[in-house]
Amino acid sequence: MKKFLTVILTTLLLSTPAQALPVQEAVQTALTNNPNLQRTEQSIRVAEESLKSARGRKGVTVSASGSINASKTEGVEDSQRASTGISASLPLYSGGRLEAAIRSAELGIEISKLDFSQSQDDLIYQVATAYVNALENLATSKVDYETEQNLSAHERMIGAQYAAGAKAKIDLLRAQVETSNALQTAARSQAAYEVALTNLAALMSADSIASLTVEDFDTHLALDDVEIYLTEADENRRDLKAAALRIEQGELDVVSAKSGWLPNVNANVGTDFSAASRRWHVTPDASAGISASWSIFDSGVTRAEVESAKVEVDRLKLALDADLDGVHESVITAHKNLRIALLRLTTTQKAVDLAEEERYIATERYNSGEGILLDILDAEVALSTAKKNNVSARYDVARYSFDLAHAVGNTLKAISNA
Repeated sequence: MKKFLTVILTTLLLSTPAQALPVQEAVQTALTNNPNLQRTEQSIRVAEESLKSARGRKGVTVSASGSINASKTEGVEDSQRASTGISASLPLYSGGRLEAAIRSAELGIEISKLDFSQSQDDLIYQVATAYVNALENLATSKVDYETEQNLSAHERMIGAQYAAGAKAKIDLLRAQVETSNALQTAARSQAAYEVALTNLAALMSADSIASLTVEDFDTHLALDDVEIYLTEADENRRDLKAAALRIEQGELDVVSAKSGWLPNVNANVGTDFSAASRRWHVTPDASAGISASWSIFDSGVTRAEVESAKVEVDRLKLALDADLDGVHESVITAHKNLRIALLRLTTTQKAVDLAEEERYIATERYNSGEGILLDILDAEVALSTAKKNNVSARYDVARYSFDLAHAVGNTLKAISNA
């Protein structure tokens, strides 16, 4: 079983040809294929049709009507009557209701476009994060595989020394146990990497991804003061802009509700044609005029609608404040995490150098008969831990840089610079 796992890991990590998939290509594939993003884009078309409908209500409405009637009365000649008519109506004044509806529909298009842009940025961030996670798992699996190979080499060396009578059997048994444990760890790391690839493929709407190459992201970042990023987030975040426009829509709803207290004035023109069977002489009839209607009392319905619209505006304003607080928290958190990750990157690289020196000394002392096996095993574990900490720090820098870019609303720029 041990040999079988070793062959499988060797095949996966060394023999499988790597697929060059830059993060920019992964993002572009997701933007093209992701069905959730395509569904969000359709909302723009819905909003555009809503604007056409709102504008249409302010224009001329033309209607046609017609009827044919027949009557029969005992002792009286049968009679038929036919009539048809065309009428047109144009709203002259609606108390601001129609104008508010048009402006609200225009804002709806802007909101839909902002929502779509925000969805794009969210998807880019999700792909970038999944990509970094996959690369981190790949790099971790390589470290675990290297540790297993090192321990296997120690096991073979101790086995040869045991066969020559130079080492005790307990040393050989311990070496075999540690090699087996390292093999299990490497297998789990490989499985985690394959799961990460599956998650990335799902975001890209791709069937599968064969493999990735270990990609180096820029780790020499110069962080500005957090206030600069907070200002950038206030200016760039599309969801905040959309929330502000929704407040404006809510204020227009207040105007529309108040129109219930005002009159409606319409201009009307029409013409009718009628004829009876006795003469079948067509009689034209034309009319034109202006009509007005005004609801004097509606049992408080309009007042309730106005108050409801005002409360909704207050709710939207509170929601915007909460969203702004959430965005600021995301910016501050990402900024702190990135700063710490940059510090960790320096210290973990130093730890790797020290651990490699420790392993070399422990191996030489053991081979010369001055050290014990535990020193070698501890040194291997320390080196593996140091390397994986360095991997974690390196990809945390990439991950938190994407976190910060997404928090300020500009993930695409970070991807372009990756």
